[in-house]
Amino acid sequence: MTAPAIDAHVRLDTHPTRSSPVTATLPPTDSRQDLARGLLTAHGFDALDESTLVLARIDREEPR
Repeated sequence: MTAPAIDAHVRLDTHPTRSSPVTATLPPTDSRQDLARGLLTAHGFDALDESTLVLARIDREEPR
């Protein structure tokens, strides 16, 4: 049996004020939002709110 496709929409972008973090935005009406959020958090993203997650790598100081 073939597993059902994950039809989640995730928008990835750079953080608006920092150069290294990546943000992931999930549409609030997406029926697979919980599954997508779970997969993103399993790969290091932290939730900021219901539809926004951020992945930050801190291995050096960022320029100001």
